[in-house]
Amino acid sequence: MAHHWFADLRHNTRALLHRGLAALPGERPRWVVLEIGGPYPARRPTGRIWGFEERAETLEQLTEKLQALAQAPWVEGVVLRIEGLRAPYGTVFALREAVQRLRDAGKQTLAYLTRVDFSSYYLASAAQTIAVPESAEFSLLGLKLSVTFVKDFLDRYGIRFEKQAIREYKSAGDNLVHSRMSEANREQYTTLLERFFEVFAQAVAEARGVDPQTVRDWIDAGITSAKEAQARGLVDRVAYEDELIQKHHQPYRAAARFLPPKLRVFSARRVAVVPLVGAIVTGPSRRVPLPLPILGGDQAGSESLLRALRLAEADPKTAAIVLYVDSPGGSALASDLILREVARIKKTKPVVAVLGPVAASGGYYVACQATRIVAAPTTLTGSIGVVTLFGILEEFNHRYGLNPEAITLGRFAELGTSRRAPTEEERALIQRYIEEVYARFVARVVEGRGLEPARVDEIGRGRVWAGQDALELGLVDELGDVERGLALARELADLPPDAPAWNVPMPKPLILPRPDQPSAFLKVLAPLLAERALLLHPEVLEIR
Repeated sequence: MAHHWFADLRHNTRALLHRGLAALPGERPRWVVLEIGGPYPARRPTGRIWGFEERAETLEQLTEKLQALAQAPWVEGVVLRIEGLRAPYGTVFALREAVQRLRDAGKQTLAYLTRVDFSSYYLASAAQTIAVPESAEFSLLGLKLSVTFVKDFLDRYGIRFEKQAIREYKSAGDNLVHSRMSEANREQYTTLLERFFEVFAQAVAEARGVDPQTVRDWIDAGITSAKEAQARGLVDRVAYEDELIQKHHQPYRAAARFLPPKLRVFSARRVAVVPLVGAIVTGPSRRVPLPLPILGGDQAGSESLLRALRLAEADPKTAAIVLYVDSPGGSALASDLILREVARIKKTKPVVAVLGPVAASGGYYVACQATRIVAAPTTLTGSIGVVTLFGILEEFNHRYGLNPEAITLGRFAELGTSRRAPTEEERALIQRYIEEVYARFVARVVEGRGLEPARVDEIGRGRVWAGQDALELGLVDELGDVERGLALARELADLPPDAPAWNVPMPKPLILPRPDQPSAFLKVLAPLLAERALLLHPEVLEIR
């Protein structure tokens, strides 16, 4: 643990220098302008950041800025300049909570935005005052979820997929095997959209002093102008930035040198934060900087997660662990291996699972036996189900003159082959296997959540739930964000409210598929293609 001691020493050296600078004479800005925009990943990266990757500010960093401003006695107010916010809805909830804590500290807050959509307005509504320019663009038009079904397109080329799933709500792969949305899938996504709308309307209504139906009327009115928005009560001021920002307003960087960072106490007991972000795979975690659904971006490897959890367990100063999950799931095997560590470690140290924007299927599996589970009201979670998917290229091969042959020994040696459709005997074997995986999933939830098996099966069947519904169903313990998860971990471990937290290092090797190295691309595909059963929920809600 010498590395952590040296890191603390290095941090404190910088902090003491900064504190000395903060004590220097100078006029402190009474109002601070804080820019908010971007995707806001949850935690600071602990591995290498490559030059061509975006170094985005994290939710953790922005929260720390807001906390520092809240504690600065000379700060009267903060202007939140919201522009280009691209964060998922669950992250915007956490941002909104941070702004609310700023208000609770007695600071005035003003939100300024030029483009008004669902996410930016949801965040802005936490401020006491909302201002927009006369030319502001309004896109508060409603919520939409769309899925493109490509079965008919693939049919033209002789490519088709078969899917076996448990059960009717398990929609992973539907766009490959069906031409349109199933009634079960339409039902669950309609319910999700309705719940998201309810969360938005309730939060905005409380902040603006109106009833939720009024907020719904605002959306259905199709507001297009700032003057109309002001007249209806959506915004408080119609003004350009130069009319709002005065001499006593200063950017955050001007205030930062007067904000002394916290010192780390070497002997202090603390909370470890282990992030699980991306599709869950076997092997090490990795990052694929390509826009590939599921396969691109972060992949959370079971080997890396096991090592991180064990590192936190072995650290004598770590009294509790927060497992942050933002994942649509993935490998059933990898999910079970990670859950095993969570269940084992919580016997000696409390483990609080915090569910991010998505923690569905395998993403919920890894968390279901944590000491406590915290979710945002709009977290996509649940999806207790199993799916297996395989491509069939028989017609494609026939059309284009490909003649694959295989010599086999054993009844099921060609299980999963793409050169032909599976036999009935093979389908029966696959069905038996995914039923075993599903039964194990149900049993894990029963053990972790204290529910009856029949009840878990009833709310399972592959159905996705919003965090608000998951709370009512008993799948999570409370609603909140990472900060609430940290506070809960401190409570469970009998730590003081200001006990420090540390991010467990978990570097991700970068994989760059190259035309001259086809094996590199196979490294991206292999972890999930090798799985016969997937705990996966690939669709993501996009909020406009």
